[in-house]
Amino acid sequence: MDNNKRPTTPETVWKSIDEKEEARMGITFTPDQLCAMARSRERESAWSRGFLLALLSGLALVFAYNFLSVSQFWIKLSQGWLFVWTCLLFWRCRWPSRRRGTDETCANFLRRQFEDKHKGLLEVRRFTFLLIPPILVTWWAGKALRLGRLKALGIDPSSRLYEFVNGPWLFIVIGLLLALIWVAFTLAAKKATRELEEVIRRSGE
Repeated sequence: MDNNKRPTTPETVWKSIDEKEEARMGITFTPDQLCAMARSRERESAWSRGFLLALLSGLALVFAYNFLSVSQFWIKLSQGWLFVWTCLLFWRCRWPSRRRGTDETCANFLRRQFEDKHKGLLEVRRFTFLLIPPILVTWWAGKALRLGRLKALGIDPSSRLYEFVNGPWLFIVIGLLLALIWVAFTLAAKKATRELEEVIRRSGE
């Protein structure tokens, strides 16, 4: 039996894990790895931006159609608000991130990308506050319109669907979705910060 072998205890297990984690985090990225990460980040940024702009374009068309087609003042106002909100966000995201210059290192490019990603996610998160007034107005003023459509479809007023639309549950569900969106953008921004810190720590520059 090896007397020099340390006994296995919870403390030694955690210490071993910490040592392995520190050793892993201390590894410096090679220039090739940094450049591969920069190319991957550039493709990811272009894809996500294109998807977001396409989504915003579709939403803008829907809100514009609703604004022109409905006659109720409050519904028209809320749809107009949502249309303007979508256009503002589209305007904010329209320009792509500056590409890596010939004299810019891959490490600096990655730092700039993650900094821009962090700021952009927080800015989009702030935009979610502007969704609360039109959603509240739409739920409050559009109740009669929604109930009329259910009656036209032959939905029984005693059904659960009718009760769901007539009560506050629809607004509560939408509010929870907004809260989830807020949390998702917060976590994504924190992840971008961790990625930035890792690049700074392991770039060796």
